[in-house]
Amino acid sequence: MKLKTIKSKTGNVEYNEMISRTIELIKSEFELNLRFYHLFFLCWKNNSMWFLYLNTVIVVSIELKSKPVLETIELDEIYTIKLLKKYPRTKEDIEFKTVLNRSGVHWFKPEIFLDWIDEPSQITENIDNPYYEIISYLKEYNKNIFSTGRYLFYPKADGDSNFILNLYAFDKKNKTEMKLYVPDKCVDTGGKWEFIPPESVYDVVIDDLGNNLSDYQKLQCKKVFLEFANQENEYFKVKNYWVLELLKLTIQPVDILHEWSYHRCFSKPNLFGYIWVFDFPEKDEKPSFFITDSPYLGETTKVATINFKSPTYAMKKIFKRGNVKRKSWKLNKQEIKELMEFFNKPSERAEDYGSGQFYDGYKKYVKTNWQQLIFEYNHNTAAWGWGEKGFDELPCSEPSDIEQLPFELPTPDYTELL
Repeated sequence: MKLKTIKSKTGNVEYNEMISRTIELIKSEFELNLRFYHLFFLCWKNNSMWFLYLNTVIVVSIELKSKPVLETIELDEIYTIKLLKKYPRTKEDIEFKTVLNRSGVHWFKPEIFLDWIDEPSQITENIDNPYYEIISYLKEYNKNIFSTGRYLFYPKADGDSNFILNLYAFDKKNKTEMKLYVPDKCVDTGGKWEFIPPESVYDVVIDDLGNNLSDYQKLQCKKVFLEFANQENEYFKVKNYWVLELLKLTIQPVDILHEWSYHRCFSKPNLFGYIWVFDFPEKDEKPSFFITDSPYLGETTKVATINFKSPTYAMKKIFKRGNVKRKSWKLNKQEIKELMEFFNKPSERAEDYGSGQFYDGYKKYVKTNWQQLIFEYNHNTAAWGWGEKGFDELPCSEPSDIEQLPFELPTPDYTELL
């Protein structure tokens, strides 16, 4: 990809301007020294922005007054959480302060922070460490960490909203700085596409920032970067490239989509939670559904992913789909009991007086909530019923890449999940 083409992909410029304006307001509020210390962006959560400065997490919500919007941003809520321990677990491990709260609604409490601190990081797809480990690393970070004999590699807050990963390299010998762009690279790993670090000099594009570097100088920098980027990082146990990506997105965040592609089948908040099926499972992935603790997926804190055909969890360590991650939810005895009882109850939707092909299919195949879940999975996920024959043809008669489930599939004994 040519440099001119890369620079044309500007990303969401207004998003970056909003983040930049918010940082300036935080800097002014706390008189931060951003010449020597970073204000790292950690995440969005509950419509608020979470930052790290030295040993303190700063949570802010903003209010957009009027047009021009970006010029009228005001800080509406500010909370600070000073960490007294590397892995805070109780209120005694933090110092929590409400600095500003214009609305007077105290939604943010220490419990929310303590529940978040060990969530898997969503900053990038390839680093899943909990936030307290991310914070420990960021606290020790400085520009000289990623150093070779001749070059320094580092991200910089430069206002660039380009979604193509970009970093800086400093040539210590010639005292020159250049900017490196690394377009995403994917490979097919047996039916699953995965992002990989750059492999050749053609995977890296250099902007010499007006230093009139020769092609040979650029080539030398690319070779050193490729070797360094593909070495394992001692802290995260992944390649340095993914750590540089994480640093870049905390120092110069850009607008990246954290997408939930799912279909909700049931809402039972007073029982065990909300039941969903995936839109796009991986090839040869076993059929599964999942349960969340909130109907708003952005506010979900834990997820139980369960197989249809066996009483087992499909995801055991954490819930992860791309850069969407949550803690794994292990259902307790009472929750499993309520889930089993619910599956065996008659489907209310099957008794609806709707009309059309969809409702006819429900009346033909669905009697219990378990069969309703199978119907929703087959139709939404496994593409059953979308052809000319509609629901006249039984599931599994012409299997697609995604397995379809028969309606006579028995409910597994999910008490074995214990």
